[in-house]
Amino acid sequence: MLYFYGKNSSDTPIVVGHKKKMSFQESPRPSDEEEAFYMHCRAAYLAVFRSSLTNIASKQQLCRALQQAGRNPSHATLSKYWTSTTSKLNFDDFCEILKCEKKTEEAELLRAFKKMDVNGDGYISHSELEKALTNSGEKMTTEEVNAIFSLLDVNKDGKLDYAEIGHLVIGQNGIMSTPAVSCVIRKIKAVGGIILTASHNPGGPNGDFGIKYNISSGGPAPEGITNKIFEISKSLQEYHICPELKVDLSKIGKQTFEVETFKPLTVEIVDSVEAYAEMLRGIFDFAALKELLSGANHINVRLDAMHGVVGPYVKKIVCEELGSPANSAVNCVPKEDFGGHHPDPNLTYAADLVNAMKGGEYGFGAAFDGDGDRNMVLGKHGFFVNPSDSVAVIAANITSIPYFQKTGVKGLARSMPTSGALDNVAKAMQMQLYETPTGWKFFGNLMDAGKLSLCGEESFGTGSDHIREKDGLWAVLAWLSILATRKQSVEDIMKDHWQKFGRNFFTRYDYEEVDSDAANKMIKDLETVMFDPSFKGKKFSSGDKTYEVAISDNFAYTDPVDGSVSKNQGLRIIFSDGSRIIFRLSGTGSAGATIRLYIDSYEKDPKKIYQDPQVRTTMSNSSQLDPDREILGSEVITKENKLSWNRHQFLLNIYDMKNKKKE
Repeated sequence: MLYFYGKNSSDTPIVVGHKKKMSFQESPRPSDEEEAFYMHCRAAYLAVFRSSLTNIASKQQLCRALQQAGRNPSHATLSKYWTSTTSKLNFDDFCEILKCEKKTEEAELLRAFKKMDVNGDGYISHSELEKALTNSGEKMTTEEVNAIFSLLDVNKDGKLDYAEIGHLVIGQNGIMSTPAVSCVIRKIKAVGGIILTASHNPGGPNGDFGIKYNISSGGPAPEGITNKIFEISKSLQEYHICPELKVDLSKIGKQTFEVETFKPLTVEIVDSVEAYAEMLRGIFDFAALKELLSGANHINVRLDAMHGVVGPYVKKIVCEELGSPANSAVNCVPKEDFGGHHPDPNLTYAADLVNAMKGGEYGFGAAFDGDGDRNMVLGKHGFFVNPSDSVAVIAANITSIPYFQKTGVKGLARSMPTSGALDNVAKAMQMQLYETPTGWKFFGNLMDAGKLSLCGEESFGTGSDHIREKDGLWAVLAWLSILATRKQSVEDIMKDHWQKFGRNFFTRYDYEEVDSDAANKMIKDLETVMFDPSFKGKKFSSGDKTYEVAISDNFAYTDPVDGSVSKNQGLRIIFSDGSRIIFRLSGTGSAGATIRLYIDSYEKDPKKIYQDPQVRTTMSNSSQLDPDREILGSEVITKENKLSWNRHQFLLNIYDMKNKKKE
């Protein structure tokens, strides 16, 4: 079930927590505390401005930004920083101001509220507010009071209560997709949101479950913030619960409760789908999509929600609004255990969809994961579009989406392990490309700075700057928009794309729960060979093709927005034609390690671009090798796991090179 926090309707966040003096000494790498402070500054700034590169242009804008950061500036405070000679302030100036100004505590807000609540009934009337603001202190005009009251009186009942300065917002029936959470956080300018989710993992009482926090930009909280939350959690002495507070999650509207902390507490239940659907109407041409799905020459589609939270979104948007038959969407009732299935949209776990598509009845198919941010696209007869190709095709046909016709394309980005298919499009269309570490937060930073429009990961995640999360249904509507514009099948669009840009044959192997020591030794041995100066220029042959090493490194990323550096993100062997082999090690805990091997082979010969990726990425057709032989001192690849040795001939070649050096 997915939830998110609301914020006060005056756009003033209320932050309760530990206060600690921060040190801001120059350092190549900021501390967790400094990073958390910076992210808090950025979140507040981006709640007012589109980008942290935008300057503050007025005293009013400075006031709004400070309020977003939990400050309550007086006229005197504002005048101290915005003098008669000030024409603008930048983001760095804003951060320096926040270091000097004390954060407004919740207790202070409550005291101020009670002081204006003359009769003690828990509400502030218009007359009470006007009396307080026009007769003492820095006096306001009647027009200013009216504007403030109108802004704060969210439910328009003619009075203000404290719950309107801090309330909880929950999706109807406790259901909300991760993309919708991001959408609503941004729409209502919330402080942030909490998502309870199994993501694309098995759910239920015995399955996976996680707690995720998104910041005010709508994106995942960076490590600096999550680390700080964890540290604070270790020092908590008590917490309060309301066991008798019963909220009707099925009833849309506000419910008010008398509790000790907030008097009263307002819980607002909202339509889980409508805000998200409204956003999509502003992005896509719904008339064209409706013609594609329900017009005279409509195509048949099959969309599998895999009993995740995206089911109601598919039903309401694709079926009810765009006119696709009700039976074109399956498994749309969200279930806590996903119907006993694994809600991961790939060829293995979405096998029912794959089999249904093979019959030829449907021209387009898609599956979604448990929380609705991942997707898999299929064409007629089960034609599979790998995620790396999917984002590349969207980029190549981006003008099919009205949103980008209005905003233009600021830049493209992919995670490092994702194939270079997007690179080919960016180069041909002269678009800026960013290669980031794995993790959506890196994309979000680029988006907030106005540098990025479209991005994707090889793990079935695609998205754009309309929100700060990957978005499965958005990606599907993007593909349908391309079909509506080009009037071709998925397979024909994909083949035309390969003819124009070449094809990146891509495959990934995961070796799970292997011995951690052996895995670490393998990585170290690889580094020994790869980082030797003589390794550059080495040639390896597979069939009729020869690969020459151009670059070998451990990927490091310097964020072009904030200058932060992320090191040791994965070993890369990049060949002169753009083909790549990548090794990533993760999960070196008590359960063992996971080694991920990515193979990305580029082909531009039109006669060879239609081969099977599993065949094309096979390194050699050599005979079966000794199954007891270790590869680089590890036991990662063994006879027991039934992997074909010839796919890993490249590793054996490196192993031989390493041994020759020892000799």
